[in-house]
Amino acid sequence: MNPDDKTHLMLAAYLDGELSPAEAIDMELRLDGDPVLRRLRDDLAGLSRAVRPLLAEPPVPEGLSARIAQRLDEVAVVPTRREPKPWRAMAAMLLIGLLAGGALGYGLSLAGQASRSQDRVLDALYAGHLRALAAPQPFDIASSDRHVVKPWFNGRTSIAPDAPDLGPDGFALAGGRIDIVDGEKVPTLVYRRREHVISVTVVPRKEAPDVAALARREGSNVERWDAGDLTYFAVSDLNRAELRQFATIFASRTAPRP
Repeated sequence: MNPDDKTHLMLAAYLDGELSPAEAIDMELRLDGDPVLRRLRDDLAGLSRAVRPLLAEPPVPEGLSARIAQRLDEVAVVPTRREPKPWRAMAAMLLIGLLAGGALGYGLSLAGQASRSQDRVLDALYAGHLRALAAPQPFDIASSDRHVVKPWFNGRTSIAPDAPDLGPDGFALAGGRIDIVDGEKVPTLVYRRREHVISVTVVPRKEAPDVAALARREGSNVERWDAGDLTYFAVSDLNRAELRQFATIFASRTAPRP
C-alpha cells in the first residue's frame, strides 16, 4: 500500500528527529512491517544526504569583507572643495551591519543545526531503548557469547562493535539488536545488571553529541565514551553510579580503533 500524505509527513519528521519518543517507536514498528515504507525512508534519507553538502556552503566568500572595506576607503577620499555626503557614511554603516548580522545569523544557524542534530541522536537513543523494553525481548539475537554477537552485525550495519564479556564484573552480555539513529542503521549491544537492561549503541564519532548535552530522560540515564572513530552510548534505568562503572569497565576492555 502506497503511503498517504500524512505518512509522508510523519516519515519526514521521523528522519528529522522531530517526533516524540512514542511516535518514533510507532514509526519504527511500521517500518519493520512495511517494505514500501522502508524504501521511501531510504529514498528520503539519500536525498537528505545529497543536498546536505550544498546547504553547508558558506554564504559569504572568503575575503569579501576585506575587499568591501578597501573599496569604502577608496570612495571616501573626496576633494576638499566638495560638500561631504552623509549618505556615504550611512551606506558604510549599513553595509557593515548587514555583513555582521549575516555572519551572526549564519553562526547561530549552524549552532542551531548542531543542537537539533544532537537532540535527534539522543531522542533516537532513548526511543530505541524504550522500544526494546516494550518488546518481548530487548534484542534481535540472544547470546552471551561475544564471538556470536559481534559477527552477527556483519552485513547488517556498517559497524561491527566489540562485545566484551563483562559477566565476571556483574554485567552479563545478553545479545544485540539494530537501532535507527538519524536515519541510519546502527548496532546496539544488550547487557543485563540484575533486572536492569543496558543498551550500548555505537555511532560514528562525528555524529555524537557533546557530553554536556546528555540528560536523564524517561527515567533512564546515559553514559558516553569514545574509542577511536566510534562513540559508545550506554542507556539504562540503572542508577548513575553503576552505569558509570559499567562504562568505565567497557571502555577499558574495548580496543581503540586507529
